[in-house]
Amino acid sequence: MGCATSIVKYLVFLFNFIFVLAGIAFIVIGVLIKLDVSEFKQVLDKIDLPFSVAPILMIVVGVVVFVIAFFGCCGAIKESTCLLTTYAVILLVILIAQIAVGIYAFIQTKETSFKESDVQSGFAKLISDYGIKTTKEAVDFVQEELKCCGAKDKNDWHSQIPASCCKGVQDPNYCPADKAYSSGCGEELYNFLIKSFNIIGIVIIVIAAVELFGAVFALCLSSSIKNNERRGHYA
Repeated sequence: MGCATSIVKYLVFLFNFIFVLAGIAFIVIGVLIKLDVSEFKQVLDKIDLPFSVAPILMIVVGVVVFVIAFFGCCGAIKESTCLLTTYAVILLVILIAQIAVGIYAFIQTKETSFKESDVQSGFAKLISDYGIKTTKEAVDFVQEELKCCGAKDKNDWHSQIPASCCKGVQDPNYCPADKAYSSGCGEELYNFLIKSFNIIGIVIIVIAAVELFGAVFALCLSSSIKNNERRGHYA
């Protein structure tokens, strides 16, 4: 095996190692977000945003990426042109699918015109149903986690500001107005969602770039192995 072939082989290994790490990261992050999103679900349902699908998608992508990495490793170890070509084709198919999903998601986001005011009105509806146990838990969780109070601000609660609007209060059922968080949950939750979408988008772009290079190097290695085999026949 020539020097160039060895270099490409190690590059395929390197990209597959990155794939394994990326797959594990996607699965772990997806599970963690899934656990957190369940608490946000009622709020997200009020604004008709299927954000709970995102962690499931991340887990599925993580498993697929992890499995595909073994195709690449096996192909490189065995120097199998069939496995390497299959690996490259699968990567390219996934890459095209990611681009298609990305374009669809972008179009859907533009069509739904997701705005801060949508989140704010959705949270306001939850405040009006605060007497319901599950709704109370969801609202309290958001206010505690994002350090916010009310949909627009603390005035949404009038004189009955819940303890989740404050930090370190003695009374578990009441929060003094002067100690309540100043920012509204509509703004904070909107920023949280936008930040989460951006992170997922950046991760997908990075994975797509790795997939492209991985496919190219796998095809190069497959071609190099074929050339070496031809030279062996004529030697």
